[in-house]
Amino acid sequence: MSKHPKTQERYRKRALNQISDASDKEAQIKSPTPKQALQRKRFCTDIPCCILFLIFIICFIVLSIFAFKEGDPRQLLYPTDSEGNICGTGEYANRPNVYFFDWTKCIKLLNVPTSVLQDRPFVCPTKQVCVQQCPNRTSYYKFEDYNMNRICTYDVTQYDNDNEQLVRDGKCASYIIASKPLFGRCVPQQIDSLTNSIIQVPNGNEANATVYDSNGQPLNGSKLTEGVKYLVDLLNLKQIAVILVEDLAISWKYILVAFGLAAIVSFLWIVLMRWLATPLVWLGIIGFIVLLAVITGLAFFEFVQLREKNDNQIIKEFKFVADANYYRSLSITWLIIGILSGILLLIAVLIVLVLFKRLRIALTILQEASTAVAYNFFILFWPFIPLILHIGIFAYWVAITIYLATARKPIYRITGSQSDADSMDLTIGQICDPKKWNNNAGMNVECMFSEYGYDPQVDLDNILNGTGKHFKSFISFVNQNQWLPQVFSVFMFFWLTAFTIGLSELVLAGVYARYYWDKRRFGIPRSSLGVSFFRAIVFHLGTIAFGSLIIAIVKLIRVLLEYVEKKVKDKTGRFARCVFCCCRCCLFCLEKFLKFLDRNAYIITAIYGSGFFTSARRAFKIIISHPIRLLVIDKVCDFLIFLGKLCITAGIGILAFFFFTHRIAQAENYVPELHYYLIPLLLIIIGTYVITKCFFSVYSMAVDTIMICALEDLRMKENNKNHQTMISNNLQKVFRVKKDN
Repeated sequence: MSKHPKTQERYRKRALNQISDASDKEAQIKSPTPKQALQRKRFCTDIPCCILFLIFIICFIVLSIFAFKEGDPRQLLYPTDSEGNICGTGEYANRPNVYFFDWTKCIKLLNVPTSVLQDRPFVCPTKQVCVQQCPNRTSYYKFEDYNMNRICTYDVTQYDNDNEQLVRDGKCASYIIASKPLFGRCVPQQIDSLTNSIIQVPNGNEANATVYDSNGQPLNGSKLTEGVKYLVDLLNLKQIAVILVEDLAISWKYILVAFGLAAIVSFLWIVLMRWLATPLVWLGIIGFIVLLAVITGLAFFEFVQLREKNDNQIIKEFKFVADANYYRSLSITWLIIGILSGILLLIAVLIVLVLFKRLRIALTILQEASTAVAYNFFILFWPFIPLILHIGIFAYWVAITIYLATARKPIYRITGSQSDADSMDLTIGQICDPKKWNNNAGMNVECMFSEYGYDPQVDLDNILNGTGKHFKSFISFVNQNQWLPQVFSVFMFFWLTAFTIGLSELVLAGVYARYYWDKRRFGIPRSSLGVSFFRAIVFHLGTIAFGSLIIAIVKLIRVLLEYVEKKVKDKTGRFARCVFCCCRCCLFCLEKFLKFLDRNAYIITAIYGSGFFTSARRAFKIIISHPIRLLVIDKVCDFLIFLGKLCITAGIGILAFFFFTHRIAQAENYVPELHYYLIPLLLIIIGTYVITKCFFSVYSMAVDTIMICALEDLRMKENNKNHQTMISNNLQKVFRVKKDN
């Protein structure tokens, strides 16, 4: 008699489960225990990814060699004349400024097609030459005093006195305008007072005479203002940037002192947590709440005081300025600060009240982590290594990025009168070769330097002359795919940064895993840090490269998506912007999950020596077997560690604020004079947080490793009743298990 189909299905599932359990037990018996895996000989993991990583490193080095050879950062710092020569360097070292022959021609830029401009910020179709100093008086080539500050091309000597012919040939400026240097550009003085006026100056006989432009028209102040305005605005932005750089150049010593102080305080904090973990954590919690309360109270007090001064008006006048003191004088500023800090205070208090029980459990785990950290005292110095690596990678990447951005050749384009260009069968903005240029007809058309860059129309054989034949094919490839070098550089920065983080996590996980699974605990030699580092470098380089590669790919996709969104932002509707926002959110969440999975996969690799896929699969099973217990406790521990970071960052930030605002009387004589003290202050705050993050990673990795080891220990106990657990007394209370006799 046949059984019911549902009964048969139930029997079949039960049989499959029994077979699966039997296979798991068999695999468990065959697989080594964690202690055996930590003691046995290791083998290389994920070799293909290791080879791929080394290949990319070699390509990155080749790219950097090309960048350092072909790049010239002086293009970003110094002005360029109309022949592509960099003023203030090399042959023109004694000519630091550039002078524009006729500013009124800059107005004609508006008639140049957009396709020709190619997003270049400023191109003026007039001859430009490097000069020693900007002229201090206005003159015209027909005036007697013209020769006193005449400005001509480099081939004109002092013995060439036929000014009319020189002007006609375009070798001398038809007029000289009194100028002042603005970041290497000679800009007309008192430009605002010249509007709607014909420029007249003494002609040498103390009689005012009109100045004419290169087209023979009276030089109008409005045209001159219009021609120079865009460049002045652009240079004013650059001026702010230069001022900020000057502030950094003055305050860099104090910033380094603050970073050193942050490193010392972070080091002492994690050392003291060995004996005072609970008091320090509660000090961080209470300090954070008190700090928010003080900020909230002071903000609302300042708001009330300013509102009374402004006749109970909250917003009297608002404008965007570069002076931070202006915003401090607004009552609305303090109201916003008070509301935000009050909301944060309320959230912090609610978190402490709701998670009070979980906080006690997290404190127990942190105490266990403190014991694990004390297991090898040298591990406290480990954060200096990844910190130095991060600084080195960032500095190297910035240098390559700058050199890549300036590894460009001069491009020349046709400028001048459109009618004259049409008569010569030419196009304004068309690429030209100055060495082959011939304008015997005397037309108002010139082949002038336009910008540095790559262009498919450029004669590479001519440009690459003298650069080396072995670079020719590479430059040609870059010329056709200009975006690839920068994208590859960004990708390698992401990969190397993630690799450094993965290396640090794997090394720390190896030390803490040896601590957990050793019965005698302190019987392991103090060289466990060196052993773990050796294993990570020799055997698990491919695994680290694999995990970091995934993170780098996701980060690169995020950056490219944000770049595309920025480019098409003005051409898309709300639906497209919503899609972009959703994609960015999904990629952000994916990146966070992959970092979490990588971290736990490295822990399994440190224990068993398995490859990335095997370790990730095993770590994922552990996570989903205890999702609430692992995630909640882990995140509560992260929150407590974050409060420690925040206390140190806030303390250093407040101290730096009092120092730069002359509020420390003992240090009054050492305070530098800065334009904007907020820039070094922000750098100190950001840098301090990064430093504390590196140091506190010792504890966060200890917490995660101990949690994974404990859960793995309990899993092995469930599968094998004879398994002798290594869980400590503190962790027994957390997981509510009984210690084996």
